Amino acid sequence: MNNYTVIWPFLVWIFIVGLCIGSFLNVVALRGLGGESIVFPASKCPKCNNKLSWWMNIPIFSYLILRGKCHFCKTHISIQYPIVEFITGVFFLLIFLKFGFEISTLFYLTAFSILMVMSVCDIKESVILDFHAYILIAVGIILNSITSGLDGLLTAITGAFSGFILYELIARSGYLFVKERAFGEGDSLIAAGIGAFFGWKLMLISTLLSVLIMAVFTFPYLLYKSYKEGKIKTVSALVLAIFLIAFALVVSKFELLKTFEISIIFLSVMIVLTFLCAKFILDDMKKPAPNGEVSLCMLPFGPSMAISFVIIMFFQNELQTLIKSYFLG
Repeated sequence: MNNYTVIWPFLVWIFIVGLCIGSFLNVVALRGLGGESIVFPASKCPKCNNKLSWWMNIPIFSYLILRGKCHFCKTHISIQYPIVEFITGVFFLLIFLKFGFEISTLFYLTAFSILMVMSVCDIKESVILDFHAYILIAVGIILNSITSGLDGLLTAITGAFSGFILYELIARSGYLFVKERAFGEGDSLIAAGIGAFFGWKLMLISTLLSVLIMAVFTFPYLLYKSYKEGKIKTVSALVLAIFLIAFALVVSKFELLKTFEISIIFLSVMIVLTFLCAKFILDDMKKPAPNGEVSLCMLPFGPSMAISFVIIMFFQNELQTLIKSYFLG
């Protein structure tokens, strides 16, 4: 952040603005899923349709005052509302503290807001609206064009195309095994947005981070669910994935890749085993899930990509240095 003193009341104001934006993002996500206007009609209870008074729309505080229930019909109000408001308020404050009074701050706040909306939509309905992703891509291209001119524009466009093409190749590989995409086009568009902001190299880092984040949050559930359903191939793939991660950490810790030839062999083995894991899981996807349960391929990946975006946003310089030292050092 720039060398100036920010008095705490201004920081409180930033946090409050974030809370209010978070409240609006809830409206954008839920009405977007329902195909409604985000402007009209005024806020109302989705259950009893009573119009909400101003004091019922105060971020977080209204939820606490109303004890999580509608003032009119006493229907439970989703905890999603205060959670999204609080997270948005906190990250608006953190983004401002990180970037200060810079043009990039406005663009990162916008990107965070868009990713929050897409994450809510993905978690609730496994849907990512293309329109939101297009805005994310456009914002990334405009930011790089403003800050780095023609070079920035080319970097953003190259990153956007690289992200989209990479994810589409992975998604369409599903046709080889289960005759359908491995995941929706929305994730490919988010990857394009990440590439537009950070370029193709950090987009690849984002992909690795997204997979790790997804694994941390879903691995125990997937392992238990797969074992319970008798999907032995998926269980084997998940166990093999743990081995691969542990092996890669050991190799990195003890710097075992001493020569270029060994590095190529190691990378080739890792790629083959990774594809083997993917094949095991995709083979099991062919089996119908009992009781209409959600299949592995329907688990939302968008929120993991959003988290990876935030990590790169805050540690972009450190990651750039790491990439340069690894590939050029």
